[in-house]
Formats: sequence, C-alpha cells, structure tokens
Amino acid sequence: MTTGALPRRVTARDVARRVGCSVATVSLVVNGKGEGRVASSTQQLIWEAVADLGYRLNQTASALARGRSSTIGFVCPDPTNPFFSMVLEGLSGALDDELSLTLLMPNQGSDYDLGTLQRALAGDFAGLIIATPGRHLMDGFVPTCPTLLLDAAEAHPRIPGIDLDVVGAAGQLADHLAGLGHRAVGYVGVSRDKASLQTRRQALASSLERLGSAVVADLELDVLTLSSARDAFSTAWPAWDAAGVTAVVCGDELHAYGVLQAARTLGIDVPGRLSLVGFNDLPYSELVQPRLTSVNLSALDLGAAAGAALQEYLITGEPPATTMLPTRLVVRESTARASR
Repeated sequence: MTTGALPRRVTARDVARRVGCSVATVSLVVNGKGEGRVASSTQQLIWEAVADLGYRLNQTASALARGRSSTIGFVCPDPTNPFFSMVLEGLSGALDDELSLTLLMPNQGSDYDLGTLQRALAGDFAGLIIATPGRHLMDGFVPTCPTLLLDAAEAHPRIPGIDLDVVGAAGQLADHLAGLGHRAVGYVGVSRDKASLQTRRQALASSLERLGSAVVADLELDVLTLSSARDAFSTAWPAWDAAGVTAVVCGDELHAYGVLQAARTLGIDVPGRLSLVGFNDLPYSELVQPRLTSVNLSALDLGAAAGAALQEYLITGEPPATTMLPTRLVVRESTARASR
C-alpha cells in the first residue's frame, strides 16, 4: 500500500484569497469579532469559504499545546501615543481568545531601547511583535520565538513584518500640496533613528522636488509632544515666514496639533496663510478647527494584520511573507491654495 503526502493545512490566507479580502479580516470574522467592523456580505462570503475549504477554527489552541506559552509580547515605543493605542486595539481584536497580550514598553523616556528588547527575548512568549524599532537597534537581534516587525522596512532582513506604504503616502501629499500652489514647505519631525519617520521626510522632499516645490525649512525635535512643536514653531516662524513657507507638514499628528496651537497664538490663519498636514489621521483630527488634512496610516489595520499573521505563523511554523498596507491622504479644511 502506498501513501501520499499529508494534505496541506488550510490557512486563513487561503480563505482570504478565495474571498478577495485581507487575512486580518478573516481573523476578525472567524473569531467572532467582525460585527460592526466587517460588512455582513463579506462575513457571509468568509463563512462560505471556511466551509468550502475546510478551514478549521481555533487552530491556535492546538498549536500552543505543543509549546509552553499562550502569551504574545508587544514591544511598543509609547502606548500613550494614540497611534499605538489604535494599533493595540486592532491587535487585541484579531487575536484568538486562547492568546493573551503583554505590553513591553520603555522603563523611562518615550522610546524603548536594547534593554526592552532583552526583556522581550528573556520572556516566555509564544510570539513577539516589535513596533517601529530603530534602524540599528535590531543589529545582532536573534529571535527566540516567532517574531514580526511593524512599520520597520528593512530593519532586519530575516524577520517578516507588516509595513506601511509611506513612500506612496508622501507622493499623494506632494501632489496635493503642489497642486495647491505650495512651492516652499516646512517640515516638523522627531529626531529618532527610525526608517519610517525618516522616510516620510525624505520621500516628501523627493516628490515635491519633482513637482517644482521643495522642503525649505526643518524642525527636528527631541520629543514627540504637542508642547515641543508649539514652542519650537513659535520661535522658528519669523524665519520660515521670511523664507516664503506656505505649508507645514508634520511627521506625526501630535506635532501638528502643537503647530496649530502656535498658529492661533501668533495670529496665523490656517489655512488662509498657512496650510497644515499631519501623519497618522488620529480621531482628534476630525475635531480640531480647522479639521486637519492627514495621511491615514491604517493603525487599526496594522494591528489586526499583525495579529492574523502571527497566529498563522504559530499554527504553521512558517514565517509569513512581509506585506505592505496601503495608506491614503484624507483631505480636510486645514489645506488650501497657497496665498503667495
């Protein structure tokens, strides 16, 4: 008697491919967390594909039975930052009930260091998710369990990740500002050795240059707070004004709120005199006046995709392919045609 090879286990990726949706969406639905987040028509298609393909639910439990832990470690720079709070919401919503989540964050300061990573490696975790590590922090890093990187393009060539299309976002933003006639743009960033943050500025400058505009003024701040941007912009504005700056882009929305506050104090009309844009598209950007134009970096989707990908990694033992999530520019009232 001859025996053939064992049939390949059906995964959430197979279901997603059949339906034409993301793995994160499949994970939400099959774990009973799709209500209000996934269209009912899509949920129906997913359940039909689950039945047709023979996808087995709650496979994580059997996978964990072969290991020692049911805890996922999430290494996060600053959980008080609303962006990472949204990532956490997406992540926790996508995880099976068999898994718990432990947050590893800096002992002090606003970003984690090598000590935080060492604590993560020493922990008894089923898997690790590391958000936005510094460019050189991962040098020599050797995973001790299934590990994913978030928003950290090329930080470690052998560790899979979920990235964001920051270059595409910068291109959309450059098209928008140049189309409004903005030729001189100021940029407010944070001085951290992170690929995503640095790429935002570099890609924007390159895209603007191709369109006949330019980043002509920079503020690089040590901390990511509203007050730091407010104070620094207030000091820098006379020189920026003299340089003809008509639009300001902030690499993080928290800085954009600070610039908006400073503009009000200085009597600068936004968007009449100065257009303003942020990155992250936090919920507060719908509430400030004027409502803030922003690059949506899909924080909820980023967390959900990470949860789905790591669970599949635990079940199959095979690292997922690195994927890139789309971004989009959300145009609101804080940008208008250049006044000069």
